Amino acid sequence: TLLGATIGDVITSMIATASEAGINVFEYFTFLQREKDKVKTNPEEYLPWNYRETVVIEK
Repeated sequence: TLLGATIGDVITSMIATASEAGINVFEYFTFLQREKDKVKTNPEEYLPWNYRETVVIEK
């Protein structure tokens, strides 16, 4: 379906962007799932280009 294709495109883009940024993709997606409530509240903070800074601030 069109929705499924759109979701697939977003996930593929996030994988490629995280990989380009040197982020471990498996750890990144695991973190997103584990912290899903925080991600829902402020999704922009968890995009690959903000991920490292956000995780450091949270620790």
